[in-house]
Amino acid sequence: MSLSQINNLDWSKSPAKYVADEAWNISWSDIDALVLECRESKVNGIIAGFSEFRVENMIKLCDKLGLPCTLSMKQLNLTRDKIQFKNLCAKYGIRGVPEYKYGDSINFPVIVKPVDRAGSIGINVAYNQEEFERFYKIAYDLSPSKNVIIEDFIDDGTKVDLYYYVKGGNIALLGTSDTIMCNGKSGAPILQKAWTFPSRYESQYVSEEDGKIRKMLHGIGLKNGYVTMSAFYRNDRFYFFEAGFRLSGELSYNYYDYISGINYIDTLLDYSLGLPNSDIYEDCYQLNKCTKSIILNYFGIDGIVKKIQTPSNSSNESQKVIGNIYIKEGDSIHNETNVFKKIAMYTILSNDNMLEDIIRYINSNLHIIDNKGQELIYERVDEKSLNFLQMPK
Repeated sequence: MSLSQINNLDWSKSPAKYVADEAWNISWSDIDALVLECRESKVNGIIAGFSEFRVENMIKLCDKLGLPCTLSMKQLNLTRDKIQFKNLCAKYGIRGVPEYKYGDSINFPVIVKPVDRAGSIGINVAYNQEEFERFYKIAYDLSPSKNVIIEDFIDDGTKVDLYYYVKGGNIALLGTSDTIMCNGKSGAPILQKAWTFPSRYESQYVSEEDGKIRKMLHGIGLKNGYVTMSAFYRNDRFYFFEAGFRLSGELSYNYYDYISGINYIDTLLDYSLGLPNSDIYEDCYQLNKCTKSIILNYFGIDGIVKKIQTPSNSSNESQKVIGNIYIKEGDSIHNETNVFKKIAMYTILSNDNMLEDIIRYINSNLHIIDNKGQELIYERVDEKSLNFLQMPK
């Protein structure tokens, strides 16, 4: 089943509806209408995608229908509200990012973001007072509770993401990744150009921080579900700034599925349907230590797409390549914020030393061309600059 917002009736923007057994033009926030339709159609399971607002409405809908749900509203609010999350981290000795209050003397740059949004919504980096005032208003306007977080922008460290699955109260670390950011020459400094698995700092994370995170997840009573944690690594320390119970944009299930044979989406679906599930989760570092992965993000600059050229399938027994193209010929790309439109994503998984060659091949054969013959891809990863490729196996 695919549920849509009422103001997004253009199915070309929600292509899952074309392949769904049934799709409804009902807003995912119209709980009363969904309850009636779910009962009429005898829906027996609900699952949400890539936003906290969808997760919130999943909880409400499951509650109304008496269906299984991995999460409570109280648990969601502990991580969605960034102030509550900071307090939660402090309770378990988890280090947060240094922050300011509005009116403080600020040491720029700082990152300005709504307390209660995620997925880069309303988030901007201010390098001076004029930018700060403008970005503060944007974050304030986009915050449902009208609260804004102001934190040090750590531009001399690495963003690290951690992925967990909790099943029956047992917690497994699914993977760790580092983020490669765009250079930001065209005014998009917070775009995540790539994720690399495993993180270069995985061993230190497991040694110093993993136990605290597990205590926190147990402490909030989480029994089932997928969890992400995000931190900056700087000067040999981790500074945590976000957690979430939504599916994450790098589709980390591909990495864990490749090294374990278990896809946590299947486990989530079984749980939502109240079905038994025999999946046994182990920590990622206990599994295939030779596997590396990179997820390449390609963002588009403004223009009309005339031609799309994609690489041929390069998967084989020792590697897997998954390509996703998010636009079609004839589409118009128009960016109004610092979060540019993602036009393609490629996931590469490999047990050998061919990652650099695969990245080079994709970069050379993926082209999004406008009606003037110009390339619309904003930035590409330089395969020679990837430190994780030189990590010891």
